[in-house]
Amino acid sequence: MVSESDGENRSDTTNTFADFYTATVERSFATAVRLAGDREIAYDVVQDAYVAMLERWEHRESRALDDNRRYVVAIVAHKVADWYRRSKRFVRWDDNDDPPVDEAGYDRALDELSSFKVVHEVLESQPVRRRMIGILYFLEEFEYAEIGAALGITTSTVRTQVARLRSGLMPLLKEGGDHR
Repeated sequence: MVSESDGENRSDTTNTFADFYTATVERSFATAVRLAGDREIAYDVVQDAYVAMLERWEHRESRALDDNRRYVVAIVAHKVADWYRRSKRFVRWDDNDDPPVDEAGYDRALDELSSFKVVHEVLESQPVRRRMIGILYFLEEFEYAEIGAALGITTSTVRTQVARLRSGLMPLLKEGGDHR
């Protein structure tokens, strides 16, 4: 079995869907577990996402491996969000209640955050939807619009929630990030 890292080093594109699947499924599943907080849900949504990708493979096979993996992760995020909506565990946000947030300086401060463990712990402690946004933004490096599309929310809501996550990380940065 080819590991994902071997697949990414081997080539920027894959020849077959089987190659793509083998090279990406482990990382996609790990992301799904973080998003869903539950291995069984993650297993189901990853299966569904790869089935959807297989159906679209003819149109996507020439794209770069990472582009296709991000596409699968977006499908996974959408399916996790759907699962939470169906189980009525998502709560509606009112974007009008959120004041605008100044993001100046936060990107630089986050670059100085050296401990993945601290970021991971902060994300795990968040409500489901904010955790999903944080994982897609900070760990998967999705853009605001990509996250909004995957989760069915507005870009401004994504920005607001990322700003709230950054605010939660700021005290950790000021203390040197030494929370264990």
